[in-house]
Amino acid sequence: MTMIQRLYFIFVFWLTTVPLFAQTAGDSIPTERRFPLRSFIVPATLVGGGAAWLGHPTREPFNHTGTVSSADEYLRFGPYGLRVALQLAGVKPAVNLGDEIAVTVLSNVVMGGVTEGLKRTIHSTRPDGSDRRSFPSGHAAVAFTGAELLHQAYKHKSPWISIAGYAMASATAVLRVANEQHHWADVLAGAGIGIASVKVTYAVYPVIKRKLLGHRRQSKNQL
Repeated sequence: MTMIQRLYFIFVFWLTTVPLFAQTAGDSIPTERRFPLRSFIVPATLVGGGAAWLGHPTREPFNHTGTVSSADEYLRFGPYGLRVALQLAGVKPAVNLGDEIAVTVLSNVVMGGVTEGLKRTIHSTRPDGSDRRSFPSGHAAVAFTGAELLHQAYKHKSPWISIAGYAMASATAVLRVANEQHHWADVLAGAGIGIASVKVTYAVYPVIKRKLLGHRRQSKNQL
């Protein structure tokens, strides 16, 4: 078994075991947000596809040299910006503001840790040869984390909100390949990591919150 295969199996194990510890807590994240294991099929497939494609000759990007557009540097934050715009417009998300901020921070911490850990472990060379931090794509991971957060917050309002978020994330991924900063394998894996990070966070956040609140109540009683 290659290192890539081992890492992928670790990733799948992480996806399938962490949600099992999720339990209902007294917060604004309802019970139905405890994601069933089947909801992790898409991110696991994306990461698996990227890992399988890594090192394959057909993973080469568009046949050109140079930067097509620098829009990907800003577009990756588009889903986050849309969430802020919707809230400013008075469109309420599915969870309260405190919980939304918490899951946003935790999701990005998880995503950043997994992405950076893989970059430092795999050392894949970028298409333009600038460094060996190509796999997975951090830009794609950030964009799809934002898109999944947007989806979870506003899917009860309109599917077009989710579509807009994922369209921006997908455009970011395509531009990273077009700009010769990543291979297709990199952006596929980045997308899967971003989506999975949000789902895992939503699964474990109620447990974390309940334990923190319980600890605070206990501390107050001791004063």
